[in-house]
Amino acid sequence: MPLCCPCREPAYRTNATDSLGALVPSPVSKLFLPPPVLAGCVFAAIYRDTRGVPLSDKDRVNHFPASPLVSITRVISGRLAVLPSVPVSDCAPSEAEAPSLFVMGPQEAPVSSWSPGDVCAISLGFYHDAWLHLGGDPAFRHVPQGLADALDQFADAAGSEQGWSRLCTVLEAEWIERRPQGWSGLSGIADWAQAALTRAAMAGPGRSLRALERRLKRMSGQTRRSLAFYSAFENLHRVANRDLGEPLAEIALASGYADQSHMGRAVRRATGFTPARLNQAIKTEEPFWCYRLLDERF
Repeated sequence: MPLCCPCREPAYRTNATDSLGALVPSPVSKLFLPPPVLAGCVFAAIYRDTRGVPLSDKDRVNHFPASPLVSITRVISGRLAVLPSVPVSDCAPSEAEAPSLFVMGPQEAPVSSWSPGDVCAISLGFYHDAWLHLGGDPAFRHVPQGLADALDQFADAAGSEQGWSRLCTVLEAEWIERRPQGWSGLSGIADWAQAALTRAAMAGPGRSLRALERRLKRMSGQTRRSLAFYSAFENLHRVANRDLGEPLAEIALASGYADQSHMGRAVRRATGFTPARLNQAIKTEEPFWCYRLLDERF
């Protein structure tokens, strides 16, 4: 049985009360980090449970940033639908309901989903090449049976911590059997990007830039430029959490961007929002719960 990695809950709405002073239940949002054996396979998992929580339709929207990861979502209770990439105020619920188990490939633009009522779900973010080694479909149409079995273990557990432990037990066995020899653990996107570049450079004949890009795209699903973008954005998360309260211009320079405008363009590309708007939304708005969790990853 693997050790269950720490999970964290954001402070947002923890002590919310209504107009009469009665305690209002809050959504449960948790971040699960992979145990060491799975560190080269899984980036993280996010868990969301809104059952019994009074939320407006607007607060039932979930915002996620662009990502190079492959995500698998298991809806344990309720329903989810993917929304068009438009502002929240313009969103109408999609009629195309997502199945209870579905996979999404890397997303070059931010993504939003919506639930018409209470929902409980978990999503795992896999590194692209690990997904392929686990038998994943390069077109992201099907979830391999071993991964589906692992997510079933989570869904059938009495609680989320127990579910994560059971999921990791099944997934560890699958990964140990399928991972290439010498595959090491990873500390995040930037670490994965560097490892992917190294593996692509050594994967076969042909040392030209074009040959390298083809191998890199096949293995990681990304170009060198996109890997650099996501690596820099991850560093921005880290610096912003370390230097809380610092002016945006200083955070931009400390993160490796040329200036604040350069950083602002990167943030808008990844999230759909300006840095100032995003910071305010993360502090005060329910649909940005995922961003609060991902901040804790760093």
